Amino acid sequence: MKRAFLALTLIVAATVAEADACDLHKAGAKHETPPAAAAASTIPDVKVVTQDGKTVDFYSDLIKGKVVAVNFVFTSCTTVCPPLGAMFGKLQEQHASRIGKDEHLVSISIDPEVDTPERLKAWSKKFGARPGWTLVTGKKDDIVRILKAMNAWSADYVNHQPVTIVGNDATGTWKRSYGFTTAAKLAVMLDELSAQEGGR
Repeated sequence: MKRAFLALTLIVAATVAEADACDLHKAGAKHETPPAAAAASTIPDVKVVTQDGKTVDFYSDLIKGKVVAVNFVFTSCTTVCPPLGAMFGKLQEQHASRIGKDEHLVSISIDPEVDTPERLKAWSKKFGARPGWTLVTGKKDDIVRILKAMNAWSADYVNHQPVTIVGNDATGTWKRSYGFTTAAKLAVMLDELSAQEGGR
């Protein structure tokens, strides 16, 4: 039920954002999704592989019941991905007492056929990755299913928008942040979600 709620709220947010994409992108604005009824689609609980080579279930192990920030990157990207990686790295540095305990970071490769666990690990090390930040790759079809369910899929992944999805799965509260949000602002968003009943 929670996965269904998340899938629909993300779709609603994307629809609103499409009409105002330019302004949101320029300002790095955030859009909080409104309450929504049950949806037919869900975030798939498919197998993915972490930067450490561990196979996990995407929803059950990385999202379910957690307060998370999720972004979308690929290791050969030279435009929006390095700033997104730097943002997560800075967040871990500034918010070390909470990341990996109460709050979790997840980066999904949008180029899974190229991004091996080894490549993801080497890429994240450039930004000082620590435990609490999980990077995942997997079978292309499975990754596409995740991206579509989270409304983050693009046929032209090379020119993808910088988007960070922040949410508390336990309460069903989700936000999308467009552009390059600062680590400090992202920390505030995560803390606000953690403070909600059911956050952890």
